[in-house]
Amino acid sequence: MKNRIRPPVKIDEKGRVIRHPGVRAHSWRLNIPASVTGLKKERKFFASESEAKTYAEGLLAARADAGQDIVKRLRARGMSVTEALEYALKHSPTKGSCTIENACLAYVASRKDDNRKPSYLDNLTSQFRQIEEEFGADAMVDTVKKKQIETFLKGLTGKDGDTPATPKSRINYIITLSALFNFAVEEGWRGENPAAKIRRPKRDEVLAAILVPKEVKQLLEEARKSSFADIFPAILIQMFAGTRRSEIPHIHWDWIRDQYLRLEKTKIRKKRAVDLSDALLEWLAPFRERSGPIFAPEGVTFDAMDTRGIENAYTYRLSQVAEAAKVTLPKNVLRHTAITYRDALTGDLAGTASWAGNSVKVIEEHYRGAATKADALQFYAIKP
Repeated sequence: MKNRIRPPVKIDEKGRVIRHPGVRAHSWRLNIPASVTGLKKERKFFASESEAKTYAEGLLAARADAGQDIVKRLRARGMSVTEALEYALKHSPTKGSCTIENACLAYVASRKDDNRKPSYLDNLTSQFRQIEEEFGADAMVDTVKKKQIETFLKGLTGKDGDTPATPKSRINYIITLSALFNFAVEEGWRGENPAAKIRRPKRDEVLAAILVPKEVKQLLEEARKSSFADIFPAILIQMFAGTRRSEIPHIHWDWIRDQYLRLEKTKIRKKRAVDLSDALLEWLAPFRERSGPIFAPEGVTFDAMDTRGIENAYTYRLSQVAEAAKVTLPKNVLRHTAITYRDALTGDLAGTASWAGNSVKVIEEHYRGAATKADALQFYAIKP
């Protein structure tokens, strides 16, 4: 019987056919001929007779719609019609689709429920704004194709709107898009993630910009003046302990115990113990009787979940110190300086990575080789 499927039969626990109508089935078997699969005959098993019949009807309908040309194309790929149907069922939405705008809103809400930082949520919202503009806020989330995403990524530009976006920016968008579509799959709004197999561009290995010992000395000589007393200890801790700018608002004087700075609040939300060099301990000695936060700008309220006000105040004051000292400060240069000289002095990749709260790969790619051991010795020789 060409292009026909015989009715499903009852099967017992051992896979034998049950012929007596009064005996209950363990499962139902469907024999699908090669004329239907387009490749070879197959057997499928179902929990109920109705499931088996529904599957058979869907398979015959798909076979009729596909036509001989589709069957030939599937055969050329070594794929049967049943496999194609199962793939389609597996990768189709289970709960209906959703607009891109609503999917983005739902994803941001889920990240907020996960206690993500406001700065992360703001950045996510900003990226989604551009994604909605590209694909259409009212477009259904299951209509976006891999090719569309690749076209979007190629068209990304820098802040000036003309310069092509950096590989890092493109990677950031790939990460965001992949997370969004994974979320859509989990919610049943689409069957697969179109961004999962997008190739990430290679990033050039760039050594971190650091201050040479002469510049460090010049900066500290200016920072220790009374006009910068509010920020001087924070500069010292960034310069010699390698703390992140986002960690500065949380650091209190009682976190410094003996020769360690115990960071209770970090970027990756893991506590970190930072051993302090003799140079830093000497610099901090006059301040060790202090209490409270190491940097508390006037008129700025501390918010444990959103410290951007304090971070901005710190950045502004640091720029004033740099301008007075006539020293150029690239982004995050104090932290980069601390990490680079520690690695150059110790030669300990794993130890420096743990100390800085980074991965060994990051230390190796961006810090190793930016300074020599002789440079590091000069750096640690800078004392009050």
